[in-house]
Amino acid sequence: MKTLLIVDDDDNIRLLMRDEFCDLNYNVITAVNGEEALISFSEEDVDLVILDLRMPKLDGVQFLERIRKTSKVPIIIYTANPGDFNVGDYESVEMLTKSPDTGNLLKLVETTLNV
Repeated sequence: MKTLLIVDDDDNIRLLMRDEFCDLNYNVITAVNGEEALISFSEEDVDLVILDLRMPKLDGVQFLERIRKTSKVPIIIYTANPGDFNVGDYESVEMLTKSPDTGNLLKLVETTLNV
């Protein structure tokens, strides 16, 4: 079973994604900010991270930069503000604009994990 770490400070979005991926038999860990995500990432064997950019305490870019020091885990930036980030600066990073329809996100996760 693949493990996803979903990091988003918006409760509705985070819980919706959690429920959808759990229904598809993924093991899902959630975090409300980058600080929580760093702790979860260090304690779990994560196969993919779904990451918001704008969050309190430690934002998505700061989280990504810290993770990239030790891991090449695939990361999907899932944001309402795609202009805030250039994915070309990082390996194994994709970006998707947030949408009420999570179908594109589900497809990208499956493609990234080859499932």
